[in-house]
Amino acid sequence: MTAHGKHVPERRCVGCGRVRPQAELLRIAIEPAGGVAVDVRGGRGAYVCRAAACAERAIRRGSLARALRHPIGDAEGLRDRMVAAFGD
Repeated sequence: MTAHGKHVPERRCVGCGRVRPQAELLRIAIEPAGGVAVDVRGGRGAYVCRAAACAERAIRRGSLARALRHPIGDAEGLRDRMVAAFGD
């Protein structure tokens, strides 16, 4: 909660395990077509810190695929899209 009593949603990073405000994390979700996309609204999602190390760790350890309950097809392409989205 903030000082003004408003609820701030928090999520856990699947890379490092730290809990942060949802707005500080990058959302990864499954597209309707079955692919994996960065920052998509709706559907099941997983959250990753906006750090390349967390993106690498989440993909390498398989925790991102496990959280999504969906295989990660092009892991290198997804990692590149995640790192590109960090600049937002």
